Amino acid sequence: MNSYLEKIKRIRAELTFAGAAGAVLSTQDNVFYATGFSSVMDGWHLAEPIAAVFVPANAASPVVLILPEASVISLIVSERGGHPIHYDRLATFDMLNFCETARAEDAHLALPEDLLAELGEVMERVEGDSRPDIIQTIAASLSRHVAKNDLILFDDLRVAARVEALNGQSTGDALEAMFAARAVKTEDELDTLRESGRIADDIMAYTISQLGIGKSWSEVEKQVAHFMIDHDVDPLPGSPMLFGGAYDLVFRPDLFRTPVSLPFKGGEIAILETQGRYKNFWIDINRTAHIGPAVPAYRDQFNAVREIFETISARLKPGVNTAEICALGDIPAARRLDPPEKLLVVAHSIGLVPLESPVKYPGTGLHGAKEGFMVEPGMVISIDCLYFGSRLGPSHMENVFIVNETGAEPLYQFPLDLAETA
Repeated sequence: MNSYLEKIKRIRAELTFAGAAGAVLSTQDNVFYATGFSSVMDGWHLAEPIAAVFVPANAASPVVLILPEASVISLIVSERGGHPIHYDRLATFDMLNFCETARAEDAHLALPEDLLAELGEVMERVEGDSRPDIIQTIAASLSRHVAKNDLILFDDLRVAARVEALNGQSTGDALEAMFAARAVKTEDELDTLRESGRIADDIMAYTISQLGIGKSWSEVEKQVAHFMIDHDVDPLPGSPMLFGGAYDLVFRPDLFRTPVSLPFKGGEIAILETQGRYKNFWIDINRTAHIGPAVPAYRDQFNAVREIFETISARLKPGVNTAEICALGDIPAARRLDPPEKLLVVAHSIGLVPLESPVKYPGTGLHGAKEGFMVEPGMVISIDCLYFGSRLGPSHMENVFIVNETGAEPLYQFPLDLAETA
């Protein structure tokens, strides 16, 4: 409960800073962040929201969770399963004709008394009538709690446009406010991330154990994906790892993986950027493997990247700017790269998504890396060192760090050493 209150307090602080009276959050990560509510339908990746939450800037006003009427029972199910949902009031809407079906009497269903009592308590927190769709319910909820000229921020501007057309509400964009709120983690979030770190180490160890001459990369991917699923991690759709390049006549370093199904012959470089979600939090660990022994020149290149990585990581502490700590000018090892300009260094916040940095939108633009952001205690920050030189091939490494009062602790303990497989 304290973690939930801390999150709501952070959201309210950002709303006050933005001069807004509240925020309507309807993207699944923000709904989960603010309430703990998630739905099996989140996995459908629908273009339209299936739930929302209204967070008022005023601490005296209620947080309103908006969801399909037929899903109200899921609040009790989640509570009994050890995953409580946090809200002050509820507002409901009809999703397709599910709710009509749910309202129909079933002569063969007798709910136990304790469930009826819990359901009654939940229904007492419902305000207003169930509306035909989520937009109408959001508009009705806002009309109960704010004035039309009050600025309300939305994390989905399609929702904002439709609410504004329906009741004339003054609207704005909530994205930057939410990323700023989410950038500093609660203790509960940090505990979950530490759990994910231990699992990520196991995934990396398993991945390297599967590599070798004669092994097919596509088969290794499948095996790693199964290992991740068995350890309660949802792999990145399509592939749990980035390979780091493509093989046709020669190795071509690339920013993103291209499919390869040929068996390893020896001499290949595998970039093991293993990605997935554990309890909704992102795993992003990156190591480099060499199929068979590497030549001394490649080892020297790899060790130069590692020196750069360790120098930058040691700079990570509260009060520094992420762009400044990534500067290479005073790091001697950078001069050992050929050419050093092919080294990509970036520091970014991580959490429910892999790029959760509190920078102005669009944060994935060049300014996101060039301007950076100020580091605060409680932030969870990834340091990437990605070298794309073509003379010897790429050398990559990445760790995630929890920033504390004086420095940072690594989330992943798996060694940074070059993994030279048999």
